[in-house]
Amino acid sequence: MKIHIADSSNADKLEKFTNAYSAEVAKAYADARPLLSFGSEHLNFFVQPSESVIAETGVNGQTINSEFIVLKFDENLELDEEVILGNVRSMVFHEMNHAARFNLSIWHKTPLDMCLFEGLATVFEREHAGSQPLWGRYDKTVISEWINEIKDLEDGILSNDYRFEHPDGRRWISYKVGAYIIDEAMSKSGKSVVELTQMQCKDILDLAGV
Repeated sequence: MKIHIADSSNADKLEKFTNAYSAEVAKAYADARPLLSFGSEHLNFFVQPSESVIAETGVNGQTINSEFIVLKFDENLELDEEVILGNVRSMVFHEMNHAARFNLSIWHKTPLDMCLFEGLATVFEREHAGSQPLWGRYDKTVISEWINEIKDLEDGILSNDYRFEHPDGRRWISYKVGAYIIDEAMSKSGKSVVELTQMQCKDILDLAGV
């Protein structure tokens, strides 16, 4: 594992915080790695100050492939620094789940498959990083309607409307749908989220009864 620090115009001002942030990344990696032994041994984290973060957490992440994860933190440090650092662990667990699943060459071909991809990572961070992510909190009274809405979308890449914020005000639809399906699959099968992470999408949907 390597942590790469992006060069930036305010790197000097952020050096102390960046070092503390990187230390949290390393700790989280050490804790998550034994749970995801099927992931690549050559994981690279690219740490970058950015304005493109989740307002409530001050951080954000993106998994590019099985060996490359981009981790961002608010370059303006609008939240308390300890709050931002406290959100690093759950973010790293989330993105490492993505990377490990990528390493298995499991393909996600439909919008519902993409919901599973995010749901697995969301439930993994909840179960193993001790977090309560906002994108994992769903309302069971509407979730079936949301699932049908996702099913009716054209196959292909899930739009950002469903990934992040919908024009009607809903947020993280795909994450919440995915978390619900993973919870159902776990409940009905007795399998763990780590076991489900290694399974094909169709098999997970069958276990969940979706």
